[in-house]
Formats: sequence, C-alpha cells, structure tokens
Amino acid sequence: MRRLAALNAVVLIVAAAGSRSTSAASASSGSASPWKWTPEVIADTVRVPEAALSPDGTRVVYVATRPRPEGAPLGAAWSNLYLVSAAGGAPRRLTSADAADKEPAWSPDGRLIAFLSARGADKPKTRLFIVPADGGEPWAVSDDKRDVDLFAWSQEGSRIAWVAVDPKGEDREKAEKAGRDWKVVDQDERPRRLWVADVPAPGATTAGAAGAVSGSAPRPVASLGNRSAWQIAWSPVGDALVAAVSDTPRTDDSYLAKRIVVLPIAPEARGRELVGVVGKVSSLLWSIDGATVVYRGGVDGSDPQAGSLFAVPATGGTPVNLTGGRLETVKDVVWAKGTKAVIVVTQGTHASLVESDLRDPATRRTLIAPGTLGFDAASASRDGSSFALVASTGDRPAEVVMARPGKPAPAPAAKGGRAAQPAKRAAAGALGTQVLTDLNPAQRVLPLGRQETFTWKASDGVEIEGVLTRPSGDDRRETYPLVVIVHGGPEYEVQDEWNTRTSEPVQALAERGYFVLMPNYRGSTGRGVAFSKGDHGDLGGREFQDVLDGIEALRRAERIDPRRIGMTGGSYGGYFTALAVTRYSRHFAAGVMLFGISDWLSFLGQSDIPKENSAVHWNLWCYDHQDLCRDASPVGRIADARTPTLILQGEDDARVPKPQADELYQALKWKGVPAEYVLFPREKHGFQERAHQIETTRRLLAWFEQYLKP
Repeated sequence: MRRLAALNAVVLIVAAAGSRSTSAASASSGSASPWKWTPEVIADTVRVPEAALSPDGTRVVYVATRPRPEGAPLGAAWSNLYLVSAAGGAPRRLTSADAADKEPAWSPDGRLIAFLSARGADKPKTRLFIVPADGGEPWAVSDDKRDVDLFAWSQEGSRIAWVAVDPKGEDREKAEKAGRDWKVVDQDERPRRLWVADVPAPGATTAGAAGAVSGSAPRPVASLGNRSAWQIAWSPVGDALVAAVSDTPRTDDSYLAKRIVVLPIAPEARGRELVGVVGKVSSLLWSIDGATVVYRGGVDGSDPQAGSLFAVPATGGTPVNLTGGRLETVKDVVWAKGTKAVIVVTQGTHASLVESDLRDPATRRTLIAPGTLGFDAASASRDGSSFALVASTGDRPAEVVMARPGKPAPAPAAKGGRAAQPAKRAAAGALGTQVLTDLNPAQRVLPLGRQETFTWKASDGVEIEGVLTRPSGDDRRETYPLVVIVHGGPEYEVQDEWNTRTSEPVQALAERGYFVLMPNYRGSTGRGVAFSKGDHGDLGGREFQDVLDGIEALRRAERIDPRRIGMTGGSYGGYFTALAVTRYSRHFAAGVMLFGISDWLSFLGQSDIPKENSAVHWNLWCYDHQDLCRDASPVGRIADARTPTLILQGEDDARVPKPQADELYQALKWKGVPAEYVLFPREKHGFQERAHQIETTRRLLAWFEQYLKP
C-alpha cells in the first residue's frame, strides 16, 4: 500500500484547517483510556467532503469539517472552505462562519467561488452564496425561504442556476398556525424548481441589508413546468440546461422515474426530452464543445446502480452504453470534450481515473491506476490536463490530492524560511500525484492494523473479495476474534482506502485485537451489472452465504476463533446483522445493528423508497411474494435467535424507520436473547451529532469487548 506523501509546515496546515485535539485526553468523560483510537479521536477526524480545481488548474478550494464546540446548537459538524495552491503550500481559510459550507464550485474565470451554506438563524435554510476567490465576505444569491439543493455555473460565467424546493405558500402557513395542519399524502408536495440569476462581476455588487445581491432578480426556468429537477448542466453557449427530472419530488421517483430533458432558458421556449425513463441517472455533464451529453445511468429499471457510462448527441439520438460488459462501476463523470471523457471507475476494491473515447469505447487511457488511491470523484481543469481529488489510503484519512497526467509532481514551495522537502510521488503510469494537505497529523503516531484486499471462492465458485484489516496489537495470541462490518446499499462497495469512521471503527477494533473483514458480497457494485444483480430474487440467501464463505476462508488462512465472531453494519448492513443474530445465529457471538431492516413486509409500508427497494434490490415486490419475504425477514426467523444484540437507531430516520428496530428488539426480548436498544433523537439515516457519534462508537466497542473477548 502506498502511503500518501506528507507536506511540510504541518503546524501551519493544521491551524488553517481548524486545530483540535485528537488525543485520548480530549475525551469528554475526562477519564484516561488505555486505547489511542478512542471514540473522540474518530469523531474529531477532519474530513474533506469535496474539493474543486480552478479552471486554470492553479488552485483548489476544498471543504474541511470541524466539531461544534460545547454550548453550540445541536447538529452535524461545521464545515468551511479553504484554498490551497495546486503547487503546494499552506492552505488559506476562505470562510469562517459557524455554518455548514459545502459543494464549492469556481466561476469559469476563476474569480468567484459559489457554494451552499446553512448559516445564520436557528434552523436556517441552505442557501446559495458567492465569495471572491481572493477573499472577502460571501453574499447570498438565493433567498432565505427555499432550501437550495444543487447549482451550476453557466460555462461562460455570467449566470448561475440552482434547484430549490418550493416554500410553503402563505395560505398553508396561515392554516398551520390555525391548527389546520393535516397533510394529504402524495398530494401536498412541493416541486424542486429550477432558478437562474445573472452574476455581476466582482466589484459591481452591493449587498443589501438582507445580504442579497443587487442586479437581476432570480427567475424560474419556465420550461421545467411543475416537474422536479435532480441534476443539471449548462450548454456551452448558455441558452439551455440539460436536466434529470421527475414528475414528482418523491424520493422513489428521484431514483427510478427520471428522464433527461433539455430546458431552454428563454421564457416562452419549451423543453424537449433527450432520454426517456430507463433506470437510475446521475453525474450529468454537457461536453465543453456542446456536441454530447454524457451521464452515469442504469442499463434498465432493475439495475441497482447508475454505474454505466452513457453518451447521447446533444441534438438527440439513441444513448450509447460505453461501459459495455466491463466488470466495473462508473462513479463519476469528470470532464468531456470532443471524443474524450474522463471518468472515475471502481473495479473490485480499487478506484481508477480513466480517459474514455466516446467513439471507440474499447479505447481507454489510464490516468490513475487501480490500487494507487481510494476516491469516488474528481474535479478537472477546463482543458482536462489536471485533476483534484479527495483521496485516501488504508493508512491515512482523505487528503486533497493533485493529479497531472504525464507530468511529475512539483516540489512544494519553501515556507517560513525553511527549505521544503520534495513531496513523495505515487506513481500511476505517467501520472504525477501530489498531496496538498495534512489534515490529521496527530493520528500519524497512532497504531495501524495492516489493510489488504482479501479474496475467496464462494461455495458456488464465484470469486468474492473484501477488505481485511489485521490486529495492530499483540500478534502472539493463539486465536483472534473477528468483526465483520457489512456495507449498506447493497449497491455499494468497500474500497481498499481509509475506512475508519464512527459507525465503522476499523482501526479502533484492530488496536483492540480484532481482525476486521469488510466483504463485497454479490449485490455490491464495482464488479459490473450482472454481479450487482446477483442477489435478485434471493433475499438474504446467496449474498449472506458469500459472507459465511469469506469467514470460513479467513478462518482457514488466519488464527480466527470461530466462537468469537461478531457482525455489525448500517442500513442494508443492518439487515445483514439482523439476519446474523436470528437466521444465522449459530455462526455469531455478538451483533450490533445500526438502523437495519427486520421485516420486509412492514418495511415497504414505512420507508420512503418502497419502489427503489423492490425494483433494484430484489427485483420483486414483497406484496407478491409474501412467504419468501417473511422467510427472509429476521423477525420471521426469531425462533433461531440466540446472539446478544445491540440496536442503534435514529429516531427521525425516514429510510429505515424506527419501527424496524422496535420489531427486532421486541422479538429478541420475547425470545429471551440479551438485547439493548438505544434511540438517538433528531438523527436520520446516519448519525451526525458529535455526542451521538461518540456514544455509537463507545457502545459498539464495549458490546464486542463484552461478548467476543474471552
């Protein structure tokens, strides 16, 4: 495994990113811990959700998180924007508000940066802001009545478009205040409108008292009508947008009922359909030369992932699948011009950046080879010659990384009068990579379990793989416990990258003497469409057997104690865990279920994705196959349960609602199985508040210590 190169001036970089203690002494309880990977250390890891490269390729703006201090309003970690030279150097903080700044994007001339932010009043709306790249106060472009979900600069830079959810009408507000606040399901819906505004040049704007920019007022794109937009991209000349839209704003429709349309900006113009409803659609991009629209999509309505690359002439025509039968999943469409497109793909547990020929899909050029770095997306310079990544390895959390095809990585400039040491370079063919940040230097001294890709043959002969982390402590034990961490989705894959987080504390488990296996069972992505459909019609069957086969293969290869095996996971991984403590209880000594499914029939009536779940996860409706779904439901196999189980659930989860956890807990109590159930207020599908994250990790580790240690 190649380790990311460290930059100099660590103190300066840490200060720029928002310094914080990551030692065990920072634990909120104040008690000493024998472990270095504490729940507090994991929760306070600086994370980098996004990075964007300037059009000329000289600067990168990125988002870095920081925990909320004691006494701050409850919520997810705050995040701000930072700017760093693509040649290296100390980052500069661009925004400093106690806010959730995210999704930065450069104006085409590189002078402005737009971003989304929830800031200001209690429970503020997410608004669209713009800040000068050279520094200054951000100003708001959108109003404070609508939540903005996404936006895009026009390619010539004079306008910006965004999607915002319609606010409640005045009549509705009055009715709710008067107690007439009933809602008609599937009727009281608010569309996701598309708005456009002119962007004055820097220096030509004046912010009013409410923070709005003077100039033309935002105007809706009439050609969208009452449909809802989910992805957008501008035409090169700025006369139209291409968008993925659905007839309703329902979550299920956002997955499986989108069509791609061209929406003219002119008020009286009508839109035209470019691609009809087929399956999932994502990562929409209009090529710089205007000839082609490229996007990620599913091959049909039962494809679990928008994981194939498609191209369609911008004037209309039949989309061409450029991925074909490759055993991979396309994760991002980065850049397109002429006959070339740059995409991020995963193949098994590894990611790569490749250039694809739109005329000859068989022709490809690898820009970052598989196994070099772990990443899901990239940002390109306007000419497609350089790229910014948020990338990690198995031994270091994500950093901002520059990649330049065919060019060596430049040495960082000297800082503070000291000569800079040359940055290490991760070779990937002719590609130079350079690490621009050092966001978690204090973690460099913490113990690390060695991580690798582990491959085994399932009992039916199919090759399965996952990511294995070895204990970082004493290696002289006769046998070791094993914790299996199962990913959600199931349309997802675990990469050989940094995988330690509060709900999946891999390195904390390794330090405490566990092997950790994260399997990519059939139904996972990264191996092509057929593999991701491999669990269709077989609820909790062959896909779970893949995991059991992996455990057995690992037991034969390593000193694993078969009496001390635990499982944990969230969402679909929570379903696996619920199966592990019921149907497959004889194999597992402990389970920790995070927001998992326990009853497929009731789940369909509770979740916000009944259609998506049925179409792409199982390719069947449980209403039509009740016996099958009952047998595949953990509560349907409660008679087999004997595994001690910890259940962790967000109270406001709409994806896997609270009653799913209620059902399993009540069933385990009825059976007399040791069980503990912890509800986290305000949390949705995944825990965001720091105190909740720390408690999640603490309880998970303690549960396995109690039931898996001799």
